[in-house]
Amino acid sequence: MSAERWTLVGIPADTPTEEATAEEYVFSGMTEFSHEMESELMERIVGKKKDWDQGVTEETINVTFPYNKDAKGDSALLESIKNGKQMRFWIINNEIITLSEGTGEGHNSTFAYVMAESRSLSVDDESQTIEGAFKVKLNSAEGEEPKLPDVILDPSLAEKVVYEELGAATGNMEDADTQNV
Repeated sequence: MSAERWTLVGIPADTPTEEATAEEYVFSGMTEFSHEMESELMERIVGKKKDWDQGVTEETINVTFPYNKDAKGDSALLESIKNGKQMRFWIINNEIITLSEGTGEGHNSTFAYVMAESRSLSVDDESQTIEGAFKVKLNSAEGEEPKLPDVILDPSLAEKVVYEELGAATGNMEDADTQNV
């Protein structure tokens, strides 16, 4: 499946609930991600032959997305690494399903508490990307998430610049009254 069929959301664990929205913390424009699970096998000898038992299980989530210094997702990742803060992380399949309670539409999702292990800014002639690696605390959990807002599922609905009459505003796009309607 392609990356466009998935949504990743990373919210700092200490973010107040009323501020913890998918729109604010989605890793937008994600180009690739992976969710890896590894089992460290323990070796034992039985009758001069090797036998294996499962040892420790470890999960890692890696994500690559365009760099945007103003995006909350990137600044949350950087803050998490610098200060050793936990994040809540959702890997959401964008395919619409009927929720198991039959109460509406939603998505299959994986949730985990994570610690950011690394953040790498890669710059070349054409793009600037962030690569983040997260270690899952204990284990991830499968579940369902209510339907994501259309602005996340359909990038064409994302914020757009509207026409502004000459002299109608000053400052950057993010601060202009004409653009924040």
